[in-house]
Amino acid sequence: MRNRIPKCVAAVLVLLLAGAADGAPRMARPPMPDSGAGVACRAMEVHTDSANHMTVVVFHQADEASVEALRTLLQAHSGEAVEVNVDTAASGTWRGTVFRLKSCFGRGLLLFPASAPPLKEGSKFLLRLAAS
Repeated sequence: MRNRIPKCVAAVLVLLLAGAADGAPRMARPPMPDSGAGVACRAMEVHTDSANHMTVVVFHQADEASVEALRTLLQAHSGEAVEVNVDTAASGTWRGTVFRLKSCFGRGLLLFPASAPPLKEGSKFLLRLAAS
């Protein structure tokens, strides 16, 4: 059985990618508070589409202490490059793009190449803005 992306996630993905590709200049955005340390997050859903070489992750904060930092990151930096450090010894740091899901309070969407990262539903990870 092939791994499929649910229609609602695919529709959100298409809309987000269309908006990101519009070529409009971005306004300078404030840095996230304490962005160097990262924000503790937890994967809610992970979908990999091998045919399109993409992994989509729906996520939220890992704990109550991370709520405000994640809210700030998602509101100020949707559509920007991020680094994800998965809490496993061999995982390393992966680069992707983060989006705020406006229709889902406190939820974000990550896009990665299909080969990365080794996330599963329930996985914890640290999310921070990508180094310039």
